Amino acid sequence: MNKGIVELIFELKLTCMSKEESIRKDLKLSPAEYKGLLALEPGKVFSCMKLSDEMGLSKSRGSRVIDKLIDNGYVKEAVHSDDKRVFNVTLSQKGLNAVKKINSVMSECEHAILKNVSESELKAFTNTLHKITEIVKPG
Repeated sequence: MNKGIVELIFELKLTCMSKEESIRKDLKLSPAEYKGLLALEPGKVFSCMKLSDEMGLSKSRGSRVIDKLIDNGYVKEAVHSDDKRVFNVTLSQKGLNAVKKINSVMSECEHAILKNVSESELKAFTNTLHKITEIVKPG
């Protein structure tokens, strides 16, 4: 029996989530901490409010996640020259290494896809994914 579109999408999602979960477990990160690390750009300073927004969290929940990232050494406090009252963070060396590891695993997955799928197939698939995303997007 052929699988339906939604079933295939869920299967792909579960496969990707499994890889993500493996990385998170290895780095001892919660899903929110993982998302926070990926939201931070190397070398850039983020206010806690901006990082909370990037993670899709309330300021209070974002603050707790950021505190955990600081406690675990993934981010460090960074003083913003304009306003010393604003609490800012940036990736620490440990955080940079974690982001590199995450990006490396993502690149390996993407490379495996690219070497087994033609450029035209990939373009058609990507366009179809964008279309499906727009169709099922709420609102």
